[in-house]
Amino acid sequence: MRILHVSDTHLGFQAFDVVNEKGINAREQDMYTVFEHTVNRILEIKPDAVIHSGDFFHRPSPSNRALTFGLEQLRRVCDAGIPVYIIAGNHETPKTVYTSPILRAFGSLPCVQPFFGEAWESTELDGVIIHGLPHINDNRILQEQLERLEPVPGKFNILMLHTSLGKRFLMEEYGEQIFPEAFQEKLSAFQYLALGHWHNYQKIDLHPNAWYCGSLERLSDTEIDSEKGFILLDIAADGSCTTTFEAVPARPWLKLDIQKCQEKTVADIQAEIDRFQQKHDTAGAILSVIFNDIKIEQSLEISNIYLRNQFPECFQILPKRRSFADRSFVRNLEADQFDRLDQIFADYIREKYADNTELAQKMIQKAGQFFHEIK
Repeated sequence: MRILHVSDTHLGFQAFDVVNEKGINAREQDMYTVFEHTVNRILEIKPDAVIHSGDFFHRPSPSNRALTFGLEQLRRVCDAGIPVYIIAGNHETPKTVYTSPILRAFGSLPCVQPFFGEAWESTELDGVIIHGLPHINDNRILQEQLERLEPVPGKFNILMLHTSLGKRFLMEEYGEQIFPEAFQEKLSAFQYLALGHWHNYQKIDLHPNAWYCGSLERLSDTEIDSEKGFILLDIAADGSCTTTFEAVPARPWLKLDIQKCQEKTVADIQAEIDRFQQKHDTAGAILSVIFNDIKIEQSLEISNIYLRNQFPECFQILPKRRSFADRSFVRNLEADQFDRLDQIFADYIREKYADNTELAQKMIQKAGQFFHEIK
């Protein structure tokens, strides 16, 4: 039997306030594009089943567009006769009783079995038992369900979880949970753990067949070096299984990390930026640029406008300036310290426009007015 494991599709996710020609947030469209690509591959591969381990949607109340798109794509899978099993993740689980679980909408599709209630459920497919433990906000109820959790003896048991198996797999977001250590021994009785929540593809040492398949798109700069895709699980007649990862064409996200800026000239830093630009294809990419220990004078020279001119084909540039640590005013930027910032800017302007003192003085006066207003 062949089962395709996918997770964290986050349909409806938006970022950067960039819209495409149809007026759709460009990052939202990225999620739709890569999910449609995955559905196309499902129809080509024709697995015996698809399992989705949570965060199908990015919000518990997704937009009409996200909901309609998700249902349309699942309908394509249904039309091919491929069953789909989905558990609720922390993103789509309602935080209050006043919001109906969105995965309930999947009940209208004959091939989809959603697991969204506050309970462990299981179903059988040709001798394979598929268990679903959705995200549960109430720790007391979660404890009760974990105590009930048991595999079926003599069968191949797949357990879908949306959780962090250890603190290292936390995403630092609201509602996430660490799988209780007291119940980790139970996991060894399952032949495959289909994990969701952690966005990077990764095998877990805790169990011989525990895998995070990761998200289909990059949602943060912590995922820069991680390929995106899904897992194909092949189950042999003797109960053994093998996994294969297939990458999908996610939007590239690059990182330029410049160290010890305070020890370099502006020209040195610009040369480092030039070398990176020549070495990498940045067309359509998100680019994180990190300046470590940078001086304010250098930041003024290497502005966001400068970076945009250097990388005109980037989809988005995300500069992060980590200021030189031994300057006390950076560590504690309080109102009475703006005099220091005023002086640094004035010194920079005098040096920059040393051959035009009249212009420099006008700029210093204008800046002085600004600093006085925000003081």
